[in-house]
Amino acid sequence: MKKIPKIQIFRIFVQIAFLFLLPGLFALAFSQLGQIYSAIINGKFNLLQLFPNLVSMLTLFILTIVLSRFFCGWFCAFGTFNDFIYIISRKIFKTKFKIDKDVDAVLKYLKYVVLLFIVIFMWTIGSKAFQTFSPWDAFAQITNLPQVILNYPLGFIILILIALGAVFIERFFCRYLCPLGAVFSIISRISIFKINKPSDKCGKCRVCTNNCSMGIELYKLQNVRGGECINCLKCVEKCPRSNTKATICDENINPALASSVAIVAFVGIYSANNVAGKVISRNFPVTVSANTSSTMPQTKYNDGTYTGTGTGFSGGTTKISVTVKNGKIASVETISDEDTPDYYDRAYSSIPNEIISAQSTEVDAVSGATYSSHGIISSVQDALSKAVASNTNNTNVPASNNSSSDSSTTKSAENNNSTLNSNTSAASNTTPGVSSATPSASSAAAQRKYKDGTYTGTGNGFNGETKISVAIKNGKIVNIQTVSENDQYYRMAYSSIKDEIISAQSPQVDAVSGATYSSKGIITAVENALNQAKA
Repeated sequence: MKKIPKIQIFRIFVQIAFLFLLPGLFALAFSQLGQIYSAIINGKFNLLQLFPNLVSMLTLFILTIVLSRFFCGWFCAFGTFNDFIYIISRKIFKTKFKIDKDVDAVLKYLKYVVLLFIVIFMWTIGSKAFQTFSPWDAFAQITNLPQVILNYPLGFIILILIALGAVFIERFFCRYLCPLGAVFSIISRISIFKINKPSDKCGKCRVCTNNCSMGIELYKLQNVRGGECINCLKCVEKCPRSNTKATICDENINPALASSVAIVAFVGIYSANNVAGKVISRNFPVTVSANTSSTMPQTKYNDGTYTGTGTGFSGGTTKISVTVKNGKIASVETISDEDTPDYYDRAYSSIPNEIISAQSTEVDAVSGATYSSHGIISSVQDALSKAVASNTNNTNVPASNNSSSDSSTTKSAENNNSTLNSNTSAASNTTPGVSSATPSASSAAAQRKYKDGTYTGTGNGFNGETKISVAIKNGKIVNIQTVSENDQYYRMAYSSIKDEIISAQSPQVDAVSGATYSSKGIITAVENALNQAKA
């Protein structure tokens, strides 16, 4: 009767548990490694400030240094994803594929190339061009498939290709492409855990090699410490002579005990790091200065406290309170959230500070917690759209600084925008009129000639099509008027962009912070109209 692989049954239960409890842990840990690297090369490394954000990374690195790559073999959700695809393909579709040993050995170096590419282009140079390439982020948020396809189109395609590879090769991604696996492969070589397999007691069966998830030629080795080994313990359990042993500090240990020690160690380290992170964030709060760039036009806000809402990871509503003081974003606080706690905490620990520091919602989402980040960012954008001040007035309208006055503050801000829009409408009609802004064209813009008349152009805003009417008189842009818009941030962008384009006599102006997509929709629509007006 075939022996039941008890350890593997236990391992599958552990993998399923971590798949549901911490599906994005691997992506978070890797992004946090990038945070440390970026902080060091930019001279901004401060462990006390970074520690609360680095719980996942520190936990996994400590576990790997002590007990080798148990995380990869037992806890990693992406590894579980690869395992399950391979098991299904073998059991149901009866796939049989054997990769050449020499080819396999060469391909295993690819993950170091991937790691080097990320370090150079994404962490050192800071390129944003590859952000949508991440199959990890696509997988970690796969429960919201339409948004994954929209936000990570290339990452989703790569994820499908990885799944296809896993049909034929066990642990396809882990063997050849995983950059975090490349890091763990290096540091696990100093761990106290290893697999001992004295060759003098071996037969010629090669059962250990044939059952290795990572394709290691175990029959050639006396022992394995870290490196490619992910500690799945199949070799230990399958050995017909019980010659292959799991050891800690060179002392034999029962496989069930080894896996239990790893689980307890992970839970203990993770909990300790979480507690330490909360203690540090409570006793050593991060001081954020509200820096503004002189080269970028900043949106002017009315003082007060405003409330905004957005949608987080689980599709629930995130409600955020934003306080504006002296025309600047002073604080961003959570009122309520219906998000997944682990993801929301990761995102909230850094996003508000970055928004305050940049005085803009144009900040990067936290990798592995993208939807939670977007929920916070869109909530802040929603709140700021109520706080935006009229550009036709030089003074801000004062408002109360407590959340109980939010509704009156919102009405005040909306009244300002209504006044601005009514004034704009009065000054603009189907025949060219004169704008309140005085055209002060640069020498380059002055050379541009347009035919007099009114032209209509379209562009894509934050949430749909924007249609703009541009009036030309005496060869110059004299008025820009909204024909139609489908965008909640449109008001924030329109009043500023319109005047800047008329003043510069060119659509080559900066987008409004916090309403970038709306700004680009307006600018594109104006460019489209001006193309029709060129003499």
